Amino acid sequence: MSGSGTARSKPVRPDPGLLWPAYTLFPLAGLLILVFGATGHDTALTVIGIGLLAVNAATVVNQLYFTTLAVEDDELTHRTWLGLQQQSVAIGSIQRISAKRYAGAHGGVSAPHLLVRGRETNLRVNTKPYRLREIAALIELVRAVNPRVELDDFWTRVGRGEDVSKEVEPTARARF
Repeated sequence: MSGSGTARSKPVRPDPGLLWPAYTLFPLAGLLILVFGATGHDTALTVIGIGLLAVNAATVVNQLYFTTLAVEDDELTHRTWLGLQQQSVAIGSIQRISAKRYAGAHGGVSAPHLLVRGRETNLRVNTKPYRLREIAALIELVRAVNPRVELDDFWTRVGRGEDVSKEVEPTARARF
C-alpha cells in the first residue's frame, strides 16, 4: 500500500447463505398480508403486503450487490445502500479493532460487530451476514500496512482460525 492513494483490496461482501432469513422467512409476513388483503378485497392490506415485499427485496438486493467492506485508497471503507452510506477510516489512523456486541433481542445478545477505532473516526459493521474468515483476511491486510493496530481477543482468535461461531456472550442491559 503505497502513499499514492491507489491501494485496493478485494471487497468483502455479505454471504448469501447467511442472509437466508431475509429472503425466506421475512417475506412470509408480507405474503400473508398480501394474501389476506387480496382474498378479502382489502386494498390497504394488499398495498401493505406489496410494500413489505418491496422493502424486503430492496434490503436483500442491497446486501448482495451494494454492500462492501474493503481497503480503498488507503482507507478501510464500508459502503451500503447503493453506495449512498459510507464509513471510512484511514488505515494509518486505526488504533484498535474490536468485536463489540450491542444489546439485541432474544436474550440480550447480538452478533459481534467489527468496530474499528481510528484517531478521529470510527467504523462499525455488523458481521452477522459476513464470513468471519474473510473479515480476518482483511484485518490481516490492514495490520500488514499498519502493524500498530491492536486486536481484541475475539478477532485474534478468528485470525488464528478458531471457531467462535458458537460463542455467545450476554450484553449489558441498558441502564434506563
